[in-house]
Amino acid sequence: MTEAPAKDRFTGLDTLALARELRALPRPRIDKVFDGPSGAIDLSFRVPGLGRRALRLVPGRFGALLSEEEAHAEEPSPFVRELRRLLSGAVLTSVREPEGERLLELESRRGDVEEPLRIAVELFGSGNLVVVRGETVVAVLHPRAWAHRTLRIGSPYRTPPERANPWRLGVAELTAALLASRTDRVTTLAARLSLGGPVAEELLARSGLPGDRPATEEAGVAAVALESAIRGLLSEVGEPPSGYLYRHGPLLVDVEPFRSRRWSAVEGVEEEQHSTFSEAALRFFSGLGEPAAPPTSEQLRRSELRRQREQQESAIAALHEEAQRLLRQAETILARHPDVVRKLAELPPGEDGAPAEIELDGIRLPLKYGRAPRESAQLLFEERKRVLSKLDGARAALGSTEGELQENSPGAPSLAPGPPRATKDAPLWFEKYRWFLSSEGVVSIAGRDAPSNDRIVKRYLGPRDRYIHADVHGAASVVVKHPESSAVPIGEATLREAGQWGVAFSKYWRAGRASGDAFWVEAEQVSKAGSSGEFVARGAWVIHGTKHIMKDLPVELALGRVSVEGRERWSVAPPAAIRAQGKVEYLLRPGEERDRAQVEKTLARELSLNRSVLQALLPAGGIAIERPT
Repeated sequence: MTEAPAKDRFTGLDTLALARELRALPRPRIDKVFDGPSGAIDLSFRVPGLGRRALRLVPGRFGALLSEEEAHAEEPSPFVRELRRLLSGAVLTSVREPEGERLLELESRRGDVEEPLRIAVELFGSGNLVVVRGETVVAVLHPRAWAHRTLRIGSPYRTPPERANPWRLGVAELTAALLASRTDRVTTLAARLSLGGPVAEELLARSGLPGDRPATEEAGVAAVALESAIRGLLSEVGEPPSGYLYRHGPLLVDVEPFRSRRWSAVEGVEEEQHSTFSEAALRFFSGLGEPAAPPTSEQLRRSELRRQREQQESAIAALHEEAQRLLRQAETILARHPDVVRKLAELPPGEDGAPAEIELDGIRLPLKYGRAPRESAQLLFEERKRVLSKLDGARAALGSTEGELQENSPGAPSLAPGPPRATKDAPLWFEKYRWFLSSEGVVSIAGRDAPSNDRIVKRYLGPRDRYIHADVHGAASVVVKHPESSAVPIGEATLREAGQWGVAFSKYWRAGRASGDAFWVEAEQVSKAGSSGEFVARGAWVIHGTKHIMKDLPVELALGRVSVEGRERWSVAPPAAIRAQGKVEYLLRPGEERDRAQVEKTLARELSLNRSVLQALLPAGGIAIERPT
């Protein structure tokens, strides 16, 4: 049995229940507005035939219709004074259907004002309360601005971005949502369909479906059961709805506007019915104490980055699978050419150039009428090349996301020219980029994409550092940092290792080359200023003066653990660098692209490494591995 409340704020269904309670009131008139407890705002109503009522609103958490008024502080806050000026005497004329959102919208009219006033109460996130006249914001509890939306007095009012109403989804739409998910059922319903955890668990309990099973499992059957559960649950929220409190001993664990099936199955949980949902909700939420602090912008950014990382990992897996499929199709056409020609001839006649399809060895092969099979194979190879290019971009994007997650982790050092000192628990300053430690103990960093190539040179290339670049278009910029405590120039061994590292993280690797060339220059030779009128692309730099060429550097890396400032880290670097600082676990060389996924799985399993962390370490392209002798 959980020892914490099941929820700490309204669900979309709770918001609907409150809206229905308010709609049941006959033309309530707003008498006054007060500051309530714990950041609440109370709207005092006079209701014909019923007397006084009060609507307690706690933006970001809950709302409740009180059957009687409570005592309030005499001196109102400035925002409440403004609400009194705008709303006193207004009649509540309509309550908008929430459509599955946690947004309560009330429309009111005053006899002395031509345009209606809309009160929008946001019960999600950190919460807000906005008053709108016509289409313009005239009062707002928390002024805010986003790229798509501004909440300030005088700005046009826009509602938060709308999502599909989960209460109107049919079997086909539910099936599609389940099949498109890469998580379990409860997560899919809670997040993808925006139902929230408590409602998702309730629907699964009513459907007899285990929530921890993959969403794609028997998606059609599950969708039928869920659609029936959704309709049943919605019909139980009355006009107005009753309230149900659930307690385990002295602990309140949930409040719902329906009789919960998920709690009825939990031993020791007792149900307590109330005549209105608001009565139960007020008791539940008032007993929770102060709300948790809203997430900071840094926490929100980290959450967004983690979601982005999950999407990128899914995209990489899909692109890799697509590349393998295209390769199998092209190779099968070439290897079974006579059979392909025969089967193509057996097809019904078709227009020249029109698509045709046959099956061989369980593989469906796309061909064209009137065209040689070898031409179709060539088209498949070209399409695979395009997919591999997207795969490289996706892996680079994942690396950037991993780097930004390091940069945005708690205690991470701020960016500044030169390496800042690392605190004991903070990520090391260079871990947001590709990095390695040379056999001489010198740090080198490299960009993962064009933006980070620009960033490391602008922010980290100091006067005594060296700039290295593989002698091939599109390679990463490598900055070799001169140790602050040393007066000795960066050694030849470090420069060659950094050159080898830069060569390995370039197109030389995908081309399957055994060796490649690179060059190094001093910091003062690197600039964005080209010849007159010359365009310098993002991530690219102009080199002035003599380049120091390093020929025939091995396209070979090692994966191992190294000791950096007293900490153990995984690193991918030239073998000599890994051996000098730690232990080589595997040697890496260019390999077959089709085997990449299996190689990643092997390494992740053998080394107990998270696969996304591993992908951020490795170069793009196929990888062949061997244990060191």
